[in-house]
Amino acid sequence: MATKIYKLNQNKNSAIFPLYANDGKMKVDYTFKDGNQLTRQPARCTLRGKFYQDLLESSALFKSGVISLERTISDAKVEAPEKKSFKNIEGVNTAREAIEFVLNTWAVKVTTGKQAKEFANKQGYDFPNL
Repeated sequence: MATKIYKLNQNKNSAIFPLYANDGKMKVDYTFKDGNQLTRQPARCTLRGKFYQDLLESSALFKSGVISLERTISDAKVEAPEKKSFKNIEGVNTAREAIEFVLNTWAVKVTTGKQAKEFANKQGYDFPNL
């Protein structure tokens, strides 16, 4: 199923449009928000359910152009990025040792153990005992 983002083609900050389904037995409020009248940024509504998308797309608001489909985002499974493997430095047990390790290895001056660990992580190293 895809996520669809609809935009309101009127210069409004927000708007709510009630639509009825199942012969008027079910009311669905479509909320368009985050628009900006000054910058002419349109209000938007994000829908994930096919029922709600079809109801909106079959409405007179959509057919007349008051509301239009801005984009469709595929819900295809996104693969997780590979975990970066670190070279563990077991001999670093304190913040001071981490600061010295960074200074001696890369000649970079850091002032806290947290900064030393973050810098070392960017270089592919980790201090598991810190």
